[in-house]
Amino acid sequence: MTGQQPPSAKTPEGLRTPLQSRSRQSTDRMLDAALAILDREGMEGLSIAAVSRESGVSNGALYHRFGDRHGLLVAAQDRFLGGIVTDWLSTSESLWALDDPDELLARLVDLFLRVFTERRSVFHAFMVTGRADPDLYAQGVGMMKDAADHFASHLGARFGCSPSAAATAHQVMHGQAVLLVLSDETHTTPTGTTPEGYRHHLVRALKAILEPTS
Repeated sequence: MTGQQPPSAKTPEGLRTPLQSRSRQSTDRMLDAALAILDREGMEGLSIAAVSRESGVSNGALYHRFGDRHGLLVAAQDRFLGGIVTDWLSTSESLWALDDPDELLARLVDLFLRVFTERRSVFHAFMVTGRADPDLYAQGVGMMKDAADHFASHLGARFGCSPSAAATAHQVMHGQAVLLVLSDETHTTPTGTTPEGYRHHLVRALKAILEPTS
């Protein structure tokens, strides 16, 4: 392990910070409701009124806390990606000490695919529908890049490879996970491919990238 600390989630700017416990709990309900709607209905289903119904918090309280739907979306994305990054990095921390490189890579592949597909609809909302929004795009890129840099540095230290090789391996894993977010795997996987075979060959490809060249 490199001893580096996982990057912390960034706080959205321009939002009122809830100071009291009751206010924080109310904000949590609002954001949980927003993410539940995004998961169920996508970006089209998200409105202040829908979040009010889902959370039991008044429209006025939502406008007071977030300003408008856009402010709510920025805060919901921050909460979602912050939780994803924390899960991603904290879970991977225990994997770096594994002796078998094949097992390590297989576990990392499983982690990437799980993190990106457990809440596929929310990822899709922020990565695709939200891409045209400069604030959502900048916040998403910033948080994921911090995590990518941290992850690639661990790959480089663990396999003794170049920064370019580590970054490429991360991009391969990230790209495969994003593909599953953007489309159903049954639409992009050739007939006869099993999940086990896919995982096996992906690990082989990653190992080939990460092994130092003479």
